Amino acid sequence: MVVAASVVIVLVAAGGAVAWWALHPDPRAVAKDYFARLAAGDAFGAMRDIDKSSIAAELPTADPLLADAALTDPESRPHGMTITHVAQAGDKATMTVRYQAHGTPITQTLKAQRRGRGYALQFPLVKLSFANLSDADKTKVTVNGVPVDPSKNGPAFPGAYAVTTAANALFDGRSVTAVPTPDAVATVTLPAPSMSADAQTKADAAINTALRTCYGGGGRVPAIGTATGLTSCPPQAGPWASVDTFRDLPPEALQAMTTTTTIATSGGNLTITRLPTYTYTAGPGDEVTFTGTDAVVHWAVVVSLSDGRKYNGKSGDTTIQPKGRVGLNATGQIQVTFT
Repeated sequence: MVVAASVVIVLVAAGGAVAWWALHPDPRAVAKDYFARLAAGDAFGAMRDIDKSSIAAELPTADPLLADAALTDPESRPHGMTITHVAQAGDKATMTVRYQAHGTPITQTLKAQRRGRGYALQFPLVKLSFANLSDADKTKVTVNGVPVDPSKNGPAFPGAYAVTTAANALFDGRSVTAVPTPDAVATVTLPAPSMSADAQTKADAAINTALRTCYGGGGRVPAIGTATGLTSCPPQAGPWASVDTFRDLPPEALQAMTTTTTIATSGGNLTITRLPTYTYTAGPGDEVTFTGTDAVVHWAVVVSLSDGRKYNGKSGDTTIQPKGRVGLNATGQIQVTFT
């Protein structure tokens, strides 16, 4: 009888404990399970600990960083998670957790909502923010080896994020590892671009092509002493810009001008006769600034009359020091901007 009574007491006590835990589940259990699954590289299992309505996604999600592929590198996964604080209010709980990823200690706040006999986490993810991506980089970014769209700002599981951009026509690829701040945002700031081994040759050629477009082939300047009308060219100040169009023309030209009612064109022909050499300095994004040594531009004043006669006035040489930027446009092509 005593034994039987003891068994009954134990069963009643056990049943009471089960009933109490059913009514008062511990929110720490879901946090521990979530981080254990992430440490094991089990993205799908970790997603089951999340209230899907809090991330506006069904399972499996289409977000590329919420899949096993983003957890391939063990160093990027969270490990050694401990819960340092728990606060409960009704059916809600807030927990502070600490873990490590890529050798960095990280603190994150988790929120949980009661769901049946347990809790589900409310958006326990990290948003990625990219601070200095150029247009050329945006289509070639990977995070933990997974191609991503930087404009979506994540989401990603807690951990570390190895971010890389591909090499392009001017620059070597760049890489950096980011971790979240306590507000669950990981800001990715890539190092300054580094020109590839053959980039200077390509940049020199692009700048020289642009200079020849501005000054090559005897290109006509609309009028002496006025705006050149050329776009994306270095400032064209020089002796030729202030020379009187009609000064020092031969006598027959002056005589023709007194009897001709129309001057068809007047201005100057420009030809670059010495190309500069360039020095480069890293700039923001996929861009470098450049400064050229003295280049030589040959100028020649010309007057063309409406009857077809043309007369040359003064001519000479002036030096310029082209400056500007070399970068890539949205399609990855080299573009030059003079300043």
